[in-house]
Amino acid sequence: MASIMWHAIRRRRAGLLWWSIGIAALAALLAVAYPTVRGNSELDKTFANLPPGVESLLGLGDGNLLTSPAGYLNSQFFANLLPIMLLIFAVGTAAWSVAGDEAAGTFELLVANPISRARVALARLTALAVMLSVLAAVAALTLIALAPATGLNKGITGANLLAATLAATLVALTFAAVAFAVGAATGRRSAALAIASAFAVAGYVVEGLTQQVPVFRAVRGGNPWHWLLSDDPLRHGLTWHTWALPLATTIILVAAAMPRLTRRDLH
Repeated sequence: MASIMWHAIRRRRAGLLWWSIGIAALAALLAVAYPTVRGNSELDKTFANLPPGVESLLGLGDGNLLTSPAGYLNSQFFANLLPIMLLIFAVGTAAWSVAGDEAAGTFELLVANPISRARVALARLTALAVMLSVLAAVAALTLIALAPATGLNKGITGANLLAATLAATLVALTFAAVAFAVGAATGRRSAALAIASAFAVAGYVVEGLTQQVPVFRAVRGGNPWHWLLSDDPLRHGLTWHTWALPLATTIILVAAAMPRLTRRDLH
């Protein structure tokens, strides 16, 4: 399995490099821009009038002002841009890991070797987790390096930044598990991309409308976006919402897809 995992990473290494550069550049840009908004009371007054649902999506509220380091990083990075970027990478890679490779005609060659389909799929999923961890580390380390010079370290430690980055990464992994499960079960990359993307967008919209649409509160507890946004890991660290629920959901989705993958005819 290790050789299959590293082979998958080598095949995606160019994309991983460019994604790393992009995420590092975005994190650095946001960090160096913080001094321009720090102490701007007019911005705080403007954002104080936002609807509760919008505040939730931006990681604000509960005394979290936009111009504070936590409010700025949540609203500009951890509550939206970082999880969305990681999600796009993770869902695309998950859809490729089985269904995309199968459509290209190379997955069959791999499983023709004396190794089960399930082990190949799990090795590919492990490769995805490793690459996602690399991108998360790039984001966190960039912010940790620039925080002292930009004032983002006031009230925020390196452990806080790591916790927020990990929480965003686990949300991306959850939706990637949807793409992986659909692709493994059906062999259709387009279905994997469409269903995972639809769940991600729908979840974000539901989280934003929960305050105005009470019926959405019944499903809020099962929404990965709620797990990320409700506990504010940047200020409070990791909770079971932000790590246990995403991991459990990922394991359940992958386990549910494996019997179908082992039984169906490959394209």
